Formats: sequence, C-alpha cells, structure tokens
Amino acid sequence: MRGESWSKSQKKHARELFDLALEREYKELIEEINTTKITSRDEVWELRDRLNQKAKEMDRRYDYRYSQLIFVFADLLREGYLSLEELNVLGEEKLDDIKKWSGVSE
Repeated sequence: MRGESWSKSQKKHARELFDLALEREYKELIEEINTTKITSRDEVWELRDRLNQKAKEMDRRYDYRYSQLIFVFADLLREGYLSLEELNVLGEEKLDDIKKWSGVSE
C-alpha cells in the first residue's frame, strides 16, 4: 500500500473521522435499543445476545493502529458510517487506497 506513513495533519483528521464514525454507530445502536419493545424474559436475553455480538463486531472494526486505519476506513465507508467526501481530508493517496479496499468507486 502506498499510504503507509501518516502526516501529523492526517493523524489529526484520522482520529476525528474514527471518532465520528464510532459516535454514529453508537447513536444507531442506541436508537435501535430505544425502539426495541421487550415484552418477555426471552427477549431480554435475545437483546443481550445481540448487544454482545455487536460489541464483538465493533471491537474488531474499530482498530486505531495506523497500520490498520486504511482497512478500518474502508469498512466504515462500505458500512455507511463515513463518506468519501469526509474521507477526502486524508489526501488522494489514502483515499485511493480506502476506495480500493472498500470496493466503493464514487
């Protein structure tokens, strides 16, 4: 990959984008929980299981190591938590790599 090194500015923007996506995903999860109508004991445990699964997914997705950020941002782009427009602040090389790994063209 071409964009392995991160400038100070890119690191700052990467952190902001990472936090923005994480906040969006948590907001989505909270909205889902708030609309869940639990009416039985079984549904309580189903919710717990869904939340445990979601926690595992998020732990895997949100890896803030610079060696992994291109892949993290590609996943966040593919999942809709970040847009190409937002990721543009990382520069052309990083954006090209993110697009390549996400499968998103424009």
